[in-house]
Amino acid sequence: MNLARFRFALPLVVLASAGAYALQAVKVDPKLPEYKVVSGVSGNIKSIGSDTLNNLMTLWTEGFKKLYPAVSTEVEGKGSTTAMGDARRSVFAGSDAA
Repeated sequence: MNLARFRFALPLVVLASAGAYALQAVKVDPKLPEYKVVSGVSGNIKSIGSDTLNNLMTLWTEGFKKLYPAVSTEVEGKGSTTAMGDARRSVFAGSDAA
């Protein structure tokens, strides 16, 4: 067996195995009721932080806006280290505490 091929294939096998295990390990409580859309939901959702999660957050917000079009969403991936300060500024900007 070519060692170079083995070095390339091994991480793929490990990742595939871990992914398969993760899918099997997730169990949802069957007693949870199905989600129902409610009326009157509006406002702003701002996701600030890890640029690694930008694609996931964008997909989530697009799906959320289909259910609640009156909600404004914004996804910013500036890096995990910026999230806390930006979140504090955002919270205080919209409150009387500032």
